[in-house]
Amino acid sequence: MPTNVPVEYYKLEEEFREAKSKELQIQILEKMLSVIPKHKGTSSLIGDIKAKISKIKKDIETEVRKRKALSKKGIRKEGAAQVCLVGPPNTGKSYIMNRFCNMDIASTDLPFETIKPEVGMMDYDGVQIQTIEIPSLHKGFYEKRGDLRAMIHTCDLMVLTIRTEADKKLIESEIDLKDKPHVFAETGCFEELPIKIWSLLGMIKVYTKQPGKHPEKKPIALKKNATVGVLAKEIHKDFVDKFKYAKLIRLKGKIKERQVGLNFVLKNNDIVEFHTG
Repeated sequence: MPTNVPVEYYKLEEEFREAKSKELQIQILEKMLSVIPKHKGTSSLIGDIKAKISKIKKDIETEVRKRKALSKKGIRKEGAAQVCLVGPPNTGKSYIMNRFCNMDIASTDLPFETIKPEVGMMDYDGVQIQTIEIPSLHKGFYEKRGDLRAMIHTCDLMVLTIRTEADKKLIESEIDLKDKPHVFAETGCFEELPIKIWSLLGMIKVYTKQPGKHPEKKPIALKKNATVGVLAKEIHKDFVDKFKYAKLIRLKGKIKERQVGLNFVLKNNDIVEFHTG
């Protein structure tokens, strides 16, 4: 049965795909509901939109609870990866949180102004990376804070902020950097930091699309050399159980489109269209 939705609906649908925040997505979906004519042909569409609104609201509530969830083991990991900012006082940790995580942490010239971990999310081309500012390091500090020591050794990457060579030596004397992914970041030289972080995390981002539609705006982050099967499990187990084939779109490849199976290895910026049955 035809839905006969107005042109404004399709404009809102495009805005929804481009929306960066869940709150904005809800606002757009509610506008979509308001412009859809109410008749039998649109009842299924209206139901789908209401279900999306409900799911997004639940996602927001879950994210709020998880951000507040601190335990003796540390901060619960969220996003594609967890990065810890570690360094002596006034080396730019709060600046990084404010600049790249859209936070508003007060910054003064006083040392040790951050007394508890601050948690934010860094957006890298649509991928959310959990970023934690660890209270400032000083000699012997982490011997008294086992919770912080455990946190920095379980994160995926340490960003070590320094002003001087002495700062670097202090970090190396207090933290065992062996076999732990890390990068030193000098105060005032942070603009390329998100790119460095992404490179060191060893991840790729891929996009999914439905047949006949544009690719999703929000990518899915995976470890390098992940397969179509890994991506399918990331989305939903039904995608593996009912998998027939996937159409791969690789805009920079020699072959732009091809049909692939679950064992096909993905590359950065691949677009995958699943076909199930």
